[in-house]
Amino acid sequence: MKPNVEMYKKVKATFDSIESIEKAKVSPFFKENVMHQIRNASQDVQDKTWSWFTPQLQLATLVCIIILNVLAFNNLKENTYDNNVTSFAESYGLSTSTESTLLN
Repeated sequence: MKPNVEMYKKVKATFDSIESIEKAKVSPFFKENVMHQIRNASQDVQDKTWSWFTPQLQLATLVCIIILNVLAFNNLKENTYDNNVTSFAESYGLSTSTESTLLN
């Protein structure tokens, strides 16, 4: 098998070009500066996430929840056990109805 001379020249030229690349000069604190910027950006996002939920809105939400709970509790207290059982039996056809129908 005969070696490909053109391919050999291309490979050699590639390795020669690698040797001519200069080392990049980076500040020794580059990583720390980038990490500091990332932390500041994430804190800004976190602050903006809950900024709309102000104490006034929290108080209004709490009052609404308390009012809904009181209304639900009063509604639950007004319904008696017998009413609940009767409505359950009527819903599932377990009770006899005293009303006359057209088919009877």
